[in-house]
Order: sequence, then structure tokens, then C-alpha cells
Amino acid sequence: MKYLPLVWAAIMRKRTRAILTLLSVTVAFTLFGLMIGLSATFDLVAEKARADRIYSDPRFGGSSGMPIAVARQIASLPGVKTVAPMSYIGGYVQDPKNHAFVAMLDSHAGQVLADWGITQPQWDAAQRDRTGVVMSRSQAERWHKKVGDTFTIISPQTTRADGSKSWNFKVLAIAEDIPQAMGGYIIGNYDYFDKARALADQGKINEVALLASDPGRSAELVRLIDQTFANSATPLASITDKMARGSGDFGGLNVKSVTRDIALAGMFMVLFLTANGIAQSVRERFAEFATLKTIGFSDRAVAIMVVLEAAAPCVLGAALGVALAALLPPGFGLPLPTMTGTVFLWAAISAFGVALASAILPVLRLRQMDIATALSGRT
Repeated sequence: MKYLPLVWAAIMRKRTRAILTLLSVTVAFTLFGLMIGLSATFDLVAEKARADRIYSDPRFGGSSGMPIAVARQIASLPGVKTVAPMSYIGGYVQDPKNHAFVAMLDSHAGQVLADWGITQPQWDAAQRDRTGVVMSRSQAERWHKKVGDTFTIISPQTTRADGSKSWNFKVLAIAEDIPQAMGGYIIGNYDYFDKARALADQGKINEVALLASDPGRSAELVRLIDQTFANSATPLASITDKMARGSGDFGGLNVKSVTRDIALAGMFMVLFLTANGIAQSVRERFAEFATLKTIGFSDRAVAIMVVLEAAAPCVLGAALGVALAALLPPGFGLPLPTMTGTVFLWAAISAFGVALASAILPVLRLRQMDIATALSGRT
């Protein structure tokens, strides 16, 4: 503690540099916190993935969907417990830049998606009120909606029976967000959606979600489903929830690898800034350090002061950056970062590690300096 006044005076002698360094370190640790938090979120998603849940989609894609009869055929296969057909309305709210997405589900979805943040009364409300939707909290905040409000989505690719592209829904309830639903969710009544479409589009779905009777045989059931429809008009590609959530892939990218690399890039940025700043500060005060050693300061005491000077912006910037990361969740459909104790621990370890690494060369130079030469100003 006795060195703190000296360290504070050293930092504040160049206030502009100190402030800019702190801001830069804060930005870097904000990025670090977001990336480590996102990695923690994907770990949580993988942990919560159900071994008995399976998703079946058209193997070759296609926006036209597949016949709902496919869901009924899957339901008849041995080992299938419950089947929930699913369709989607993709579009925008008011402006084409405001993308929105509504999942239209049938009455069995409450069983298949029981681990979502929707309570049973909310599932029941969506089935009773055919024109209603249940929004997650993040979606309600995004669109500034509360229970009883009207939510309108314009879907250029989904035409109503009357030829219009606008779908109006009543907000029935606000449900809790879950890590599995990237960016929140909005769910509505599939039967209403199906009957309100143009006749040519009725009886079609986009996906089938189902539960296996035996979680231990889910992989076998995936193969059975795909083999059954392999030579049909609608070949399927099925995957278990565990495989889909636990792979670490998001949009074809290995998210854990990407977040780790970005977090490391942030730390290299902090290291560069801090090392450059502390090296310049020590270089400017070489004669002062020589004076301190002349009046009895040991090499250890000088090293401690340099490390503390390097640690100040790192530790403070880490605290501010991780706090900002917790308050500024990313967009673009990414999940909220999970700011666990591990995230804060890694930030603290990284801050102290960067401070030590930044101080090594200046400390070595101070240990090897010639005091007489330094006092004369010839460094």
C-alpha cells in the first residue's frame, strides 16, 4: 500500500494517455467478456439439450415446406412418443429491415418443447385464442409490446387466403427467455395459420419436432426416420437435440472456436496497449527510478511499482469491460451472454496476466540499468 501514492502520481502525470489506455482496455475487455459469456451460453445450451428430442426437416430444403401427412407418418413409427408439426412466418415489422419470425405450433408442442420458458397455461391460451401469440420477454421488449397489444408481421412469402401479406396477432402472454431460443421467440396457433393461408398452401409444414419414447435409442430413431422417407417425395434429414445443440456449430461456424479466437485477439490488443504504455512511461522516468534506487529502493520495490502501474488500467478496464458486456448483449440473432462467475474469474486472471507480461521487459531493463548513467540523463 505504501507504493500507491507513487504509482498514482506516475499514472496521472500523463492523464490523456492514462484515460485513452483505460478506454481501450475497457473496450477490449468488453469484447472479451462478450465472447467468453457467449461460449458459456453455448455450454449451457448443450447442457440443457434433450436426448429424447428430434428435429426432422426436408433434406433438400425448399421454402414450400412438406405435407403435414409426413408428421402423421412419423407419429406412426415405433419408438415415437409425441409429434409436433411446426410452420413459420418470416417477415418484418413496419420496415423490411426489422426482421421478425413467428413459430406456428400445434397442441402437442407444449409436450415436445416443455423445457421452453412457456408455462402450460400460456400454451393453452395460444391454443384457445387462435389469433393470439406468446412472446418471450426479449421479443416483447424489442417490439415494445405488452399483453393485449396487437402484433403485425408482414410476410412477403406467406400469402393469406384473402391475398394480403399482413398477419395480425394479439399478444396473449409474455414468457421467459431461454438460451436455446436465439434472440427470443414468438409462438402462435398452427391450425389458425394453416386455415388462414391460400388454399394451395394449406396442409404444409416446415419442420417436425418429436420426442422419442426411449432417449437411449434416439440415434436409432433418427436413422429409422431418414430411411423411411429416403425414397419418398419428401426425403428427410433428422437430428437429435443433443447433436444439434452440443456440436458448437452456429450457422456453419464452430462458435466456441470463434469466440475463443476473438477473446484471444482482445487480450493481445490489451497486451500491446499496456506493454507499450508502461514501456514508454518507464522510459520517460528512467532518471526518477535511478533516484529511487539511490535512496534505498530495492529492485523488488521498483518492480512492484511498475507491475502495479501496469495492473491499474488492466484491472479497472477488466471490471468496467465485463460489466458492460453483461449490459450490452449482442444482436444478430445471437444468444445472450451468460455472465457466470467463471467469466469474471477469467477476466481477472487475464487482467493480472497481461499486467505481469507488460511489466516484464521494463522491470528487466530497470534491474540492469546503470544508475550513474541514468542519473546523468544518458539512457
